Amino acid sequence: MAVIGIDLGSQSTKVVILEGDKILGGASLSTGESAENEARATVQEALKQTGLKREDLKAAVATGTLNIPVTAAVKQRSPASCIATGAYFRFPQARTVLYIGADSSMAIRLSADGQVEESVKNERCAVSSGALLDIASRMLEIPIAEMGPMSLKATAPQTVSSRCVVFAEGEILSFIHKDPPGPVPDVLAGVNQCIVDGLWGMLQKVGVPSELLICGGVARNAGIVKAIEAHLGKPVLLPAKPEYVRALGAAVFARQIQQEVGAPC
Repeated sequence: MAVIGIDLGSQSTKVVILEGDKILGGASLSTGESAENEARATVQEALKQTGLKREDLKAAVATGTLNIPVTAAVKQRSPASCIATGAYFRFPQARTVLYIGADSSMAIRLSADGQVEESVKNERCAVSSGALLDIASRMLEIPIAEMGPMSLKATAPQTVSSRCVVFAEGEILSFIHKDPPGPVPDVLAGVNQCIVDGLWGMLQKVGVPSELLICGGVARNAGIVKAIEAHLGKPVLLPAKPEYVRALGAAVFARQIQQEVGAPC
């Protein structure tokens, strides 16, 4: 029986439809003013992909940065638990998960059965998230999707040392207005390293006892992944679509709810 997980992110709303252990499909749409409307539209988009109808969905769970109830019929689960559950579903060998989102990040240490043992979130500054990438994208007029590959061409990365987005923006501006301007790949590599330095501090707090999995939309940036692997000293685990891990975790929780409801008394 099919179930659905809904991830209400600050920039995008994502859903995953799950049946048993099989991922049937998913969809992602930009988050607007109404989380409920975006959730419904994204669910409809995913249903189109799978050929299912709304009545085919037997349970639904929502999570995410916005943490806004969608409808009374949709249960809520915490972002940390959904990240952990989605990561464990894909890579049960992972013992630490680093979620890097548009404006928030979280490091989570998992138990052997995928439960959250400890977690740390970047509460104070968005420099350890995708926010700094968005700023650099606007300043350098480079699409987000091109920033990762371009940063890998750096030969002498610039140093962005500030732990505050506002001051980091000023440093990036100074590189742009240098005479001659700093090479764009070098600037992007410096931005990546600034973000990763903050993320690595979070990871140190929860510990990385063995395998590290990276997820969230920023995990699509190859430069970020490479910089984290340089800190770690080995490759990380990276899902094919890292931005859907939190929605996948919500879908796994929905599956549990459906199984409990359908279980004999």
